[in-house]
Amino acid sequence: MAQTVLRGRSEAMSRALTALRRASSTGQGALIVISGEPGIGKSAVMREIVEQASRSGFAVGSGKAEQGDQIAPGAPLLVALRSGRQPLLPGEAFSSLAPLYDKPLWLVDRISSLLDEIALSAPVLIAVDDVQWADRLTRFALRVLPSRLAGSPVVWVLTSRWAPTGPVQEVIAGTDDVTAITRISLGPLGPDDIESLASDRLGAEPSDHVKKLLNGVGGNPFWAVQVLDGLARRRERGQGVGDLAAELSTGVRERMGELSEQAAALVRLTAVWGRSLDASDAGRLLGNLSEGRVGSLVREGVDDGLLGTADDDVFLPHDLVGDAVYADIAPGDRRALHRACARYLIGEGRPALAAATHYRASAVQNDEEAILALERAASECLVSMPGQAAELAQQAFELTSRSHPLWLVTGTRTVETLVNVGREGQALTIADRLVDVAAEPDALARIEIQACRALWCLGDCVQMERRAGAALARAGISVTLRAQLSAARALAASRTESAPQAESMANAALAEGRRVGDEYSQRLAVIALIEAARNEGRHRLALDRFADLRRLSDTAYEAEEIRTLQHLDAYDDAEALLAKIREAHDDVDKLLPPMLYAQMWQDHNLARFDAAEAGARTLLRLADETENHGYRLNARMVLAAVASYRGEIARATELLVPVENDCRLSDGDRSPRARLMRGWVKASAGDMAGAMAVLGPLLERAEDVRDPWPWTPPWMRILADIGLAAGNRELAGVASRLADAVALRNPGVPSLDGVALHVRGLLADDPEVLASAVGALRESPRPMLLADSLKDFGSVLLRRGRSAEAVDALVEAAEIYQRVGATAASRTISNLLRSQGIRGSRISHPAPRPNTGWASLTPTELRVVELISTGYTNRSAAEALSVSTNTVNTHLRAVFRKLGVKSRVQLTIAWRSRSTDEV
Repeated sequence: MAQTVLRGRSEAMSRALTALRRASSTGQGALIVISGEPGIGKSAVMREIVEQASRSGFAVGSGKAEQGDQIAPGAPLLVALRSGRQPLLPGEAFSSLAPLYDKPLWLVDRISSLLDEIALSAPVLIAVDDVQWADRLTRFALRVLPSRLAGSPVVWVLTSRWAPTGPVQEVIAGTDDVTAITRISLGPLGPDDIESLASDRLGAEPSDHVKKLLNGVGGNPFWAVQVLDGLARRRERGQGVGDLAAELSTGVRERMGELSEQAAALVRLTAVWGRSLDASDAGRLLGNLSEGRVGSLVREGVDDGLLGTADDDVFLPHDLVGDAVYADIAPGDRRALHRACARYLIGEGRPALAAATHYRASAVQNDEEAILALERAASECLVSMPGQAAELAQQAFELTSRSHPLWLVTGTRTVETLVNVGREGQALTIADRLVDVAAEPDALARIEIQACRALWCLGDCVQMERRAGAALARAGISVTLRAQLSAARALAASRTESAPQAESMANAALAEGRRVGDEYSQRLAVIALIEAARNEGRHRLALDRFADLRRLSDTAYEAEEIRTLQHLDAYDDAEALLAKIREAHDDVDKLLPPMLYAQMWQDHNLARFDAAEAGARTLLRLADETENHGYRLNARMVLAAVASYRGEIARATELLVPVENDCRLSDGDRSPRARLMRGWVKASAGDMAGAMAVLGPLLERAEDVRDPWPWTPPWMRILADIGLAAGNRELAGVASRLADAVALRNPGVPSLDGVALHVRGLLADDPEVLASAVGALRESPRPMLLADSLKDFGSVLLRRGRSAEAVDALVEAAEIYQRVGATAASRTISNLLRSQGIRGSRISHPAPRPNTGWASLTPTELRVVELISTGYTNRSAAEALSVSTNTVNTHLRAVFRKLGVKSRVQLTIAWRSRSTDEV
């Protein structure tokens, strides 16, 4: 039958097989997308591609998304990994995925590593049918994996009903120019192909009347087969040929009429079930029928063309058959069947998520059973499918009318779910509806606590403080909820009040939380204390408070604790904590982006710019893959900073454009950190007026700002330098006062002490103070701070005529800049010496790193090339380099682009050729 349906698909098969051959010969990953209307033959083409790939030596696996199967995260992909006589993943490897089902990033990483290893031995093909029905985890994996595995011979074949938006478009959008994409749009078959198909089915040349009838199917092979099978049945009964409309509308119904009552009930049950139905489940749902009786009913349905069966599962042979059967069930009977399926699943101990589709389809307004079941289902998929959890929670709320006793409770749970999955705006909309009618004090307090969480995430601390305060003014709130509201108000105050006031409020909230024994309020109060300390640059105090927080939560704010260690020059301690996080695989999905964020700043501050750049690019990619952009600003800041160090000012400016559009404070102002970067880049480009327009207003408020930005060591030196260059000594003076304040508040930190001296020396143009700054910064672990102080010290010495000392300082600074790759500053020093007529000391400059070719690769990228070209997988290369597989993947993307290769095979050939040439 496959050959029959495949008539007229030679061009589609030719394009698909060309993609397979290309992937096999070049080692490059590929994506084949087959789209078309229902019944056009997408599944048949996919099956033939899988068969041809298997014959050609591919390791293959295939799965199918079912319309009603939104309940098992990643099921279509996981089935593909275990399908067939020789599954892609053996039992042990597949079992290793089980603990990761609720950790999407880590699950995808693991699957990527396993497929990467398999592809070293043979090309791989993974096919997923009907992607339009795929659950969110499958869609996430399909969006991410083709791009991650673009350098390996892994081919993805996806079928989907055509749509301008949807899962397949998400997958295509997630790929890049490294992944070869073949789009196959299946259109109607031509008249000759339809007639050939008719000859196959009828065993003879179709008559003119049959040809005329078949002209009405629009070239759709599924409907052509249905018409032909109907004609065959009519002929057997001695009936004449009817019209097309009659054949299409009555074909399935006629077949149902030919079945026994129980067999017809099984077909209807399968249509309502919405996916493959286990025969044992079918027997119990139909009244505890015996296995033998179910088997006979299945055979009856198969013989009549209304059922299919495989591995003890029963299913409809095509979506269109299922649609026709489902539509023909009376609405009341349909709802009753859905509710029976839902109750059966719950009674069997299956997850509420498994029954959610049936509860939705059978629910009526204020249906408490359905409301509670949907809430349980939302809770079950909160981590693995957050988008699904949000929809389920909202559906539960929508089923509850305002007058129903469950309305406030369900609404509050919905708000909490929406905040948990990052949909703060939607959460606040529902919270406002609830608050309008919440009369009971504790009910209102619970709503406002969730609203405060949403407002903190949105950065609207003015509204957060107002709402918490208004709720606290209500009488009758329980002591526990009052403690939580007090802690939330204190946290908001860390952004709206003076640090002493915020600290006083947080201490009071902490004491109350301890008194009533509520951990949540204690945790919020300690975070408020940390924020208050950070906003004043009291890094040592913040670090002490992190120890208190750790007693309440092992992982809360861990990345910010590492950042605080970095501000205190405790980079060894920060590295130890990062290593501990990397080893904690159980929590890696939750901690991976924060870990990359902290590691990125660790590398940046220690002037490991290649590593910092790779980390920032990885963080940006994860933000795109997970649609969580929380760290996007920091990643772009690091990328822009590295570009500036290298003198790539246009590139730095380009990197900050999305930041200007994405990052806004609640009052409509730009993010302070984004403005700092923009002003710095403008100054680096020589636009001092533009820099001052951006930085001036920011620095005027810096001493009263409720934000940690003024207390980061390099900024004060950068801002003082810009202020002096622009002739604005007042701005430079503010920078100096801030630098002195943070050093005084954190005694004994070389970077802070040194920067304070450095800025003071710049302002006074005093070589002795600058010499002290250099001495202090020699104890700092941050090379760029020392190099900057040496440069400024040497410049002042030149102006004082102390050329010999000046040259020593400037050359040392240039050597540091060269060593870390800050070539722009190194060239500035060379130009400075030449401008002063100093010729006796030459500073050698490495040639600018080109954009392409082997010379464009960083040392780390070269090491990655060496490992991959000698047989390492991404995972083993990551272990050898002590980085994540994500970071190795980021390096490989850069390598592919710079060398103009598109696969690991091509990379290995290029590496071996280069090695031979060097010999």
